Amino acid sequence: MEHFLICGNPSCRFVLDLQEARKPLRRSVLLLNECPECGSQWSATCPFCEEPLSVIWRGHHAVCAHCHRQFHRPAAA
Repeated sequence: MEHFLICGNPSCRFVLDLQEARKPLRRSVLLLNECPECGSQWSATCPFCEEPLSVIWRGHHAVCAHCHRQFHRPAAA
């Protein structure tokens, strides 16, 4: 099951943490079909290393747990 989704727009990279809901959500029941910031489609893979998206936090910034590159935007819960 996916725990994070990232906006596919390279200038946005909005991260959505699906674990922050009261109970984890499956992507198939996600009410947001597109990024609320820019309207682009979601991705479940890192845009840099193409691994399944796994996120670690550095302050309020999401970082790929595989390649350690920082996504551009602060993450949203």
